[in-house]
Amino acid sequence: MQKYFLELHPKGDGSDADSRRRQLSPWQERLKQMGHSTHDKTRDAKKARILINALIDCAKANARSVYPIKDMLCGVSLYLENGNFMRENWSTWHRVSEAAKVFRDSGDKYWKRHVTFEHARPINVMYRMFLDERSTLTLERAAIIIGEYPPVLVTMEEDRRMAKLGFQHDGVPEERYAHIPIVGFSLRSDVPAARKNGKSS
Repeated sequence: MQKYFLELHPKGDGSDADSRRRQLSPWQERLKQMGHSTHDKTRDAKKARILINALIDCAKANARSVYPIKDMLCGVSLYLENGNFMRENWSTWHRVSEAAKVFRDSGDKYWKRHVTFEHARPINVMYRMFLDERSTLTLERAAIIIGEYPPVLVTMEEDRRMAKLGFQHDGVPEERYAHIPIVGFSLRSDVPAARKNGKSS
């Protein structure tokens, strides 16, 4: 990821003007904080680029949100957080609400019945943003929309309460999670911090 940004901003002459040119834009800052770049040379990065470009094409065609589109958004979300498209491992997922941790650490072999994998920025909201920005949407901006707020493991009760508050498929992440205690991570992507603690999957 760092290599990509060095390529975008090669070493200059050290002048003030050069320093300003090399300053990262807000979008580039957000991309830098995500776990994995769509510009890597891995097979999964190439797959992510293909899927994001397909999603952009769907938005530009004003296609309605259907299962394949939602599935692509989910897959890209996992890649941006984990670097692959493998199904998330709830036992090691580092973005977990405090209540969900209690169930996971309880020793109950059926603990997964009490929790669910929840997109902090709902899939419907992601695609609505794609549609709203379709005339100017780029691969980088699309990656931010998908990966800026990675999924969180929450309890079924927390998920039901979120729905009662009108946030089941809508809402700003910070408002949706206002009633859910979380410790050790922020709603926005913080993969580097998770890796530092040895908790990334």
